[in-house]
Amino acid sequence: MKADYLVHDRLYREARAKGWNGWGGNDRIAYEHKWIEQLFAYDEVPKMGDVLELGCGEGHLARLLAEKGYRVLGVDISPTAIQWAKEKTRDTGLDVEYLELDLTKPGVLQGQAFDLIVDGNCLHCIIDQDRQIFLTNVYRLLKDKGIFFVFSRCSNLARDEVIEFESKPYRYVASRENLHRELEAVGFEIKKSDFRSREAEAHGHCTIHLAKR
Repeated sequence: MKADYLVHDRLYREARAKGWNGWGGNDRIAYEHKWIEQLFAYDEVPKMGDVLELGCGEGHLARLLAEKGYRVLGVDISPTAIQWAKEKTRDTGLDVEYLELDLTKPGVLQGQAFDLIVDGNCLHCIIDQDRQIFLTNVYRLLKDKGIFFVFSRCSNLARDEVIEFESKPYRYVASRENLHRELEAVGFEIKKSDFRSREAEAHGHCTIHLAKR
């Protein structure tokens, strides 16, 4: 069954209507500085240059990266998220551009290349054969000495799981081992990988730093 990625646009509209600061509520946004700490836990992450954020939402992480001096392009399939991000960034003076984009379409952003590509909980939203297209796009867009950072839900179990929402595929939660294999099959080399979860929970988060082989 084909995923409906535009369900995320409806959920962003609902988040705005609730007065939240971003996706998942205010508490989630308040802790996203931890994402930045995990990104820079690997010393080889480029300290300057061009950054692509996949699934940027309302731009919280894109702005944190821009504050560190990067030139950032944030992309998201949700027009509501992109408009929200532009509004939040408009008067900051930060070097951030936002673009509505479907990363499951082949050949996106032709002619561009990035020193750092970051995935803030986007990859686990991509379902089935679309993952191959998504990761092929990322591999092509990453510079030869660049780093791709993945922050994705992972399973404690030996099997992968597809989570449905409104009777359609919504999240793809791979085991850590299968996620590694999937990334390596595209041509990435795993430089650093960590898994975090609470005891007795089926799902946790993988943070993975990758480079081109």
